[in-house]
Amino acid sequence: MKKIILLIAILCLLQITKAQKNQNVYFLKNSGKEVKIKDSADYIRVIQEPDSGETNFNLLEFYANGKRKTIGTVSAFDPRLVYEGLILRFNTEGKRKEISTYEKGVPLGMSYRYFDNGKVRTQIEYLTELPFNPNSKLIYLADSLGKVYVEEGAGYTIDTVKMPSGEKIEEGGYKDGVKHGVWKGAETANGMSFIETYEGGKLIGGESTREGVKYKYTFAMEAPSFKGGMPKFYQYVANSMRYPNDATKNNIEGTVIVEYTVEKDGRLVEVQIKKSVYPSIDEEARRVIRSSPKWTPATMRGVPVRVKLSIPLKFTMPR
Repeated sequence: MKKIILLIAILCLLQITKAQKNQNVYFLKNSGKEVKIKDSADYIRVIQEPDSGETNFNLLEFYANGKRKTIGTVSAFDPRLVYEGLILRFNTEGKRKEISTYEKGVPLGMSYRYFDNGKVRTQIEYLTELPFNPNSKLIYLADSLGKVYVEEGAGYTIDTVKMPSGEKIEEGGYKDGVKHGVWKGAETANGMSFIETYEGGKLIGGESTREGVKYKYTFAMEAPSFKGGMPKFYQYVANSMRYPNDATKNNIEGTVIVEYTVEKDGRLVEVQIKKSVYPSIDEEARRVIRSSPKWTPATMRGVPVRVKLSIPLKFTMPR
């Protein structure tokens, strides 16, 4: 821990020496939207040119109150930040909130998160580069008073997550840093309860209960699917598509991006055009999607749920 504190001090000192570097300044809302006026921004992002002999850009972010928010380096910053190396994050009071290491924008190695009082909240080890689903181990977990629930990857915890319309509660054991044994929980927003069995971090099976109905599952979440897979769906689209006469006369081609929702019963609803090509082509794309055979709906712990998707449909005139 002393090494980490020393490293923070060194990095802060380095930022002072970089004041004369070429830099880009952005005024941002918490949503990530850029604004033109500083006073309307939630935070300020500064991207400085790489140090001599380095290729990564220096990243500095500050809250509207002037307190530091983020310090680190990135290999790219447009259209999104790609973090590299050590990244330090702070709360609105400028106190340490997180220390993590990244490679190509993906957390890798040890990550520490802290409470406002400075105590360590979690220590997580990210083992491999797997975007969106990192292979990680929970090494340490404690509450703000210092009570330890998981240490050296072993322990038992009750985790409560506040949600917009309720809360989600899970409890169970850890072994070697991953879920192991029987876990149970509930989601107050939708009245669901569940019980699951894990072995070495892998879900073996589960059963959820909602409105008195029980659902068995082997995957916590399954995406919606078309019978036979997406190749079959594109085959349905190709067989169903009718090229509009006016688009043919005007020699119009292009790719329409269609957004739609797979309903709980598998119907495709709320069909919208996100990228337009031509009115009649857009309408044909909507018709084809609306007329689709039913899909297998997505499930969350075995319970069917609505999911929004988008798909490109290419319109090319017959030759």
